[in-house]
Amino acid sequence: MARSSPTDFMKLAHDSYWLWAESMMVVGMRTTDMMTGRGSERENRLMVAEKMKAGAELAVMLSTGGMISPEKTAQKAVSHYRRKVTANRKRLSKKK
Repeated sequence: MARSSPTDFMKLAHDSYWLWAESMMVVGMRTTDMMTGRGSERENRLMVAEKMKAGAELAVMLSTGGMISPEKTAQKAVSHYRRKVTANRKRLSKKK
């Protein structure tokens, strides 16, 4: 089993923080849109579909050789979700 370095841990911590921060931004934008009536049924459906697709993609990725060590597995999961959340934040920010 591969050993993780302090650098690997710091990258995981950094990426986890930004996943959390950007997730909160996306939740805030979507909540604001829903409360002010700017949200759409299409956006709500897209939100659910994206979450289901991202979870399925990660499951496939990890089940087909993605689990090297707990740390590497966590990094893969965080990186996977972070790409999705960053794309959502950018897309939702353009609508404003």
